Amino acid sequence: MPRANTRQAAASLVTQAHTSGWTSWQLVHAIANQCEVSPLQAARLARGWTLQDAVTALAELGHRATVQQLSSWEHGSSRPSDPRLDSLCRLYQTRPDRLGYGTDYTPPGTEQHPATLPGVTHDENVTAPPVAADTRHAILRSLLGSAGVTLPSTVMTALASVREEMTHTLTGSIADTTIDQWEDTATEYGQAYQHTPPGEILAGAVLDFAEVRSLLGRSQHADHRSRLCHVAARLAATTGIALVALGEHREARGWFRCAQLAAEETGDRALRAWLVAREAVIPFYYGAPAAATRLAERARLLAGNTLCATAAWAPALEARSLARMGRADDARQAMTLAERAFARLDTSHTSDLAYGYTERQLRWHIGSMYTTLGDTRRAQLALDEALALYAPDEHLDRALIAMDQATSLIGVGEIATAAQVGMLALGAIPAEHRTGIVVSRARDVVAAVPARAARMPVVADLREMIAAVPVPALAG
Repeated sequence: MPRANTRQAAASLVTQAHTSGWTSWQLVHAIANQCEVSPLQAARLARGWTLQDAVTALAELGHRATVQQLSSWEHGSSRPSDPRLDSLCRLYQTRPDRLGYGTDYTPPGTEQHPATLPGVTHDENVTAPPVAADTRHAILRSLLGSAGVTLPSTVMTALASVREEMTHTLTGSIADTTIDQWEDTATEYGQAYQHTPPGEILAGAVLDFAEVRSLLGRSQHADHRSRLCHVAARLAATTGIALVALGEHREARGWFRCAQLAAEETGDRALRAWLVAREAVIPFYYGAPAAATRLAERARLLAGNTLCATAAWAPALEARSLARMGRADDARQAMTLAERAFARLDTSHTSDLAYGYTERQLRWHIGSMYTTLGDTRRAQLALDEALALYAPDEHLDRALIAMDQATSLIGVGEIATAAQVGMLALGAIPAEHRTGIVVSRARDVVAAVPARAARMPVVADLREMIAAVPVPALAG
């Protein structure tokens, strides 16, 4: 176990390294041995960094990780994926074996070994890290031509590595705490989409999804596999949500369907219904209300009598889609179903900002439906109630609500006020949040302006403002 005063002991060794002229590797080795920590943790302590400092430094290099992930890697409860390991090597400017992953086969005497440091001894009993696959293959092939009575240590290490890998494949399963961390990570994404730019969410979610996919490629207990599939489904959906916000709806569909495949392994009916409703958002915002209606109805039926947020959210989305199709009575009936289902939800569903369905969302969706139906009084009342429940930094939904307000005002001839509302919404949202879905809704506002008013100066200003919005492009 690491010592209680690990940071102080490491700081003392850093001072000694400066005065004695140690190399960075000699310092890391000394900290790892004397403070009884992993080489990865020692590399961080050698720089005097906290976990947050290291995560921030990784982000500056363009690589994302959480404090919880880095801590689990340092303590051996999980292993970084190959891309993440490469990022760590870049961060600490070293090789994988010097962070505790892999083995260095450099011949003795080629460079100074850390064991030559005063007061630092090399522990021969420390278990050797796994041997790289290509090196191990070469060592084992050499056995074919040898018939000695004793085997060199490299051969014994390679043999043990093969055996241990198979044992790990057959019986190894990640710890419950690691899965807990992944579940927390998935939830954090769901809670961050209002505050965090979708491009940033996309980058992090895809990297984390790749790590979970790697874990699912290993043998896991049935319960662990189900929980990991649940995490994978949420991360895939998070990727899809970010892509929808960025206007990349075709690729988003693929991610939602990938999420469905993962969800099918969990047997979680509520999760599957939620994913279908999420996919229904795509045709709703991109001009295919009939397709949105079909998907929303499917989500509602899939939720059935299950007590879940989608039981209320799906019929609300169905109502908005039916309104866009001109089916006013059907829309109102669907919204009544949504309100009844919402009344049955408990606070665990109505307070969950990630995967629940909140009062403010219901108010917004009611207002959105009435906007489409031309009932301006009810629309403005519901939309005002919704906005009052959102925090100022919850950018995406506030912008979309404002666009609904502008559209509602156009319906009663308040063209100038509507255009001003649209411009205020676009001006208030940070540049990194002015994404495809926001621009698309702003264009809908302009399209709703009657031809007789299209040349009004304020409408022209809104049109120019929309044209000037630099919608962020996805990185290649």
